[in-house]
Amino acid sequence: MKPSDFFVPEEDQDWDLKGIDPWDRVRDVFDAALVDRLRTQPQEGISDLDAAYALTQLAHDELVAYGTDGSEKLNSEELSTVIRGLRAILNRLGISFDPPFRDFNGFRGYWSSHGMSGGGGWGARRGYLNELFNPVFSRLEQLEDERARASVRGVDGQLKNIIFASNGPKPRIVLRDAINNVIEVVENAEHCLFYDRPLTDAGLTWAELVDWWRATNALDGQTDIEVGRDLYRRLSESLESPPERLLFRTYSRRYGEANGSEQPALLPQVYLHYDPRTREERGGQPSVLVRERMDFLLLLPRRIRVVLEVDGKQHYAEGDTASPRLYSEMMAEDRKLRLRGYEVYRFGGYELTAPGATDMLRQFFDGLLGRSDAR
Repeated sequence: MKPSDFFVPEEDQDWDLKGIDPWDRVRDVFDAALVDRLRTQPQEGISDLDAAYALTQLAHDELVAYGTDGSEKLNSEELSTVIRGLRAILNRLGISFDPPFRDFNGFRGYWSSHGMSGGGGWGARRGYLNELFNPVFSRLEQLEDERARASVRGVDGQLKNIIFASNGPKPRIVLRDAINNVIEVVENAEHCLFYDRPLTDAGLTWAELVDWWRATNALDGQTDIEVGRDLYRRLSESLESPPERLLFRTYSRRYGEANGSEQPALLPQVYLHYDPRTREERGGQPSVLVRERMDFLLLLPRRIRVVLEVDGKQHYAEGDTASPRLYSEMMAEDRKLRLRGYEVYRFGGYELTAPGATDMLRQFFDGLLGRSDAR
C-alpha cells in the first residue's frame, strides 16, 4: 500500500464555470472514508502493517510540505483524519504515537511556541518531524523483518502452477476449474513453460525439473545431461539482459558440481501475479498489478521461496531522470512479498557488469543456500 492509495480521482463538476483547463478537470481527492474504515478495523487485503506504513509516510510528507513550502495536498481536517487513523492502527500494532497536535493549525501553534519560526525555521521543523516519525518508521520496519523471519516458515498454501521462462507474447490464461483452481494456457502457450506437478516441502530441485522436461518433451531416450542442456538452453531464451544472463549462468554452474542435480532449480521470468489484459488492450496504461513477473525464483526446502530481481534503469528512473515514484512502488511491492513469506534480494544491473561480479554472485549463492541448509 502507498500514500497515493488514499487518494481517488474525481471530476470537478464545475470545471467549466471555474475556467479550469479541461485536461485538469480530474483531480485526486482524499479518501477519508477509507482511512475511517481502517481506523475501525483492518480491511480485506490490507494488513495493519501496510496501512500503518502508508499512513505514516503520508502524515510525515504532508507535515513536511506544510512546514516548508506549503505544497501539502490535505487540508487541516483531512490531516486530522489521517492522524486519528494512524494512531488507532499503530495502537493495534503496539506502537505508541501521540504527537502534540492534531492538525495543521495545531502543528503551526506548536512550532511557534517552540522556537521553530523565523529565518531557517523550516529546517528546525523538518528536523523535529524526523525525530517524531523516525521511531515509528524504525518499529514498522522491525515488524516487517520479524514477520518475514517468522515466515521463513515458508509461504502458506500449496503451489498449483508455475508459469515461467516466458520468451514471447504474453500467455492468455483461463480459469478452467474455479473450485479446484485449475488454470489453462489457451493462447501463446508455446512462449512459456508450465510446471504443474505437485511440490513437496523439499522445494523444486534441478533433477525434478529435468525429469519434468524429459516427460513434457518426450526425451526418454536421452541422458540426464543431454536433457539438462536442452532445458538450460530453453530457460536461457527467456533472459532479457546481459546481467540476467550472467546471474543465471553463474548459478547454473552449480548443477555440474557434485550432487548438483539436487540443487534448487533457478526459475527465470516467473509470473507471480497475472493481469489478463496486454498493455495494448489496456490502451497503453500500466497494469493494475505493479509487478506481474519476477526475474528469478528459487523454491527451497521447507517452503522457503526466494525472489531475485535484477534492476535496470527502468526500475528506478524515467528516461535518465531518477523517479521517486517508481522506486517507492518497487519498495512497496517488496514489502508485500516479504509479508507473504517470500525473501527478496535485489541486484543492480550495473553491479552485475562490474569486475568481480561472477565471484560476488558465487559468494552470494553459497551464503544463501548454506544458510538455508543450516535452518
